Amino acid sequence: MSTHPYWPEDKWVDTNGVRLHYLDWGGDRTKKPLYLVHGLSGTALQWVDFAPLLSETHHVIAIDLRGHGDSDWSREGYSVQLYAADIAAFARATGLYPFDYFGHSQGSRVGMPVGAYYGDLVDHLVLGDYGPMPDPSPAGKATAAARGGNTPPPKGFFSPEQAFEWHRERDEDASDEEIWRVVKRSYRTNWDSTLVSKTDPEALWLRGRTALKEGDFLWDCVGKISCKTLVLRGGESNVLDREQAEKMAATIPNGNGSLHELDGVGHGLHREDVDTVRSVLGDFFAS
Repeated sequence: MSTHPYWPEDKWVDTNGVRLHYLDWGGDRTKKPLYLVHGLSGTALQWVDFAPLLSETHHVIAIDLRGHGDSDWSREGYSVQLYAADIAAFARATGLYPFDYFGHSQGSRVGMPVGAYYGDLVDHLVLGDYGPMPDPSPAGKATAAARGGNTPPPKGFFSPEQAFEWHRERDEDASDEEIWRVVKRSYRTNWDSTLVSKTDPEALWLRGRTALKEGDFLWDCVGKISCKTLVLRGGESNVLDREQAEKMAATIPNGNGSLHELDGVGHGLHREDVDTVRSVLGDFFAS
């Protein structure tokens, strides 16, 4: 049981052929729902420190995408079309719409077809530091190569302490409590008593060529988004280049697109500058 003062309720919903897990911060259901959607290999857990900051104005939930966290793995694959259809089916099954949406990294890519094909369910869409294509700069290519699996994590850990040490080496800024939450909630014990990731390995194809193949489709989606949309870029990001971010905002029809850059912030956005991201989102959602 977590000692976190604002721990949400675990919930599940069966929809679109999979059972999706989500975290629900509850509160006044007359408030507009806000969907927080994580990146590749992430889980709804990544939002537990940030979500309570938005609960005064929204009914906040964070969804485990199919193949991640405590949601079902998929036999149909992990295309952005499927992810977006899951979001729409989730909204209709729960009645939590119209909603505001903040997707980070892969959650941003999912948000593009959500806004294009299910814009009637969305009021405000925030695309957090990921575009239809990777950053083409040398730094961006190096980041994409690393994300593509040149330094893959171990297939498993023999103890929670071993998993903790591996995550600690890669995130010196996180607190011990944050890392233990990741270890306890992002891994399961397999048949060999080894801790293995809850992320379906099939989803990790999105780190490379599979994601590149979706680029043209995602640019087409950007040109069809029908709701107010904010492209949120870390000024130091090597995942979303400024030129692409500007093009995204300009391509969204009817003047509904805008761009905000966060000075001194990289791809981590809400983890790197909580207060500024909170303020920017608050102003945008109120617009």
